[in-house]
Amino acid sequence: MDTALNYEPFISEPLTWAEICQRYPDQWVCLVEIDIIEEQNFEFHSARVIGHGKTRREPFVQARPWRDKYDTIGHFYTGKIVAPVPRYFL
Repeated sequence: MDTALNYEPFISEPLTWAEICQRYPDQWVCLVEIDIIEEQNFEFHSARVIGHGKTRREPFVQARPWRDKYDTIGHFYTGKIVAPVPRYFL
């Protein structure tokens, strides 16, 4: 049985991105009620966290109870994303 299904639904108070990163360092988060500054930009005034965890899947499982209420759920990583360096061959 998947123990992730036993999470109690929760929703945070509105938080800034800096507050979210501080509270959930190096974690994946699901966000709702995102108060976007610009449509073409990632920046936002505040958002509410409905799921968080070390794996990509964990916040989605926690967000299940909220899917009927919210049409849009953002999925973001609070840490630094390190991509592999491309290798160029001559």
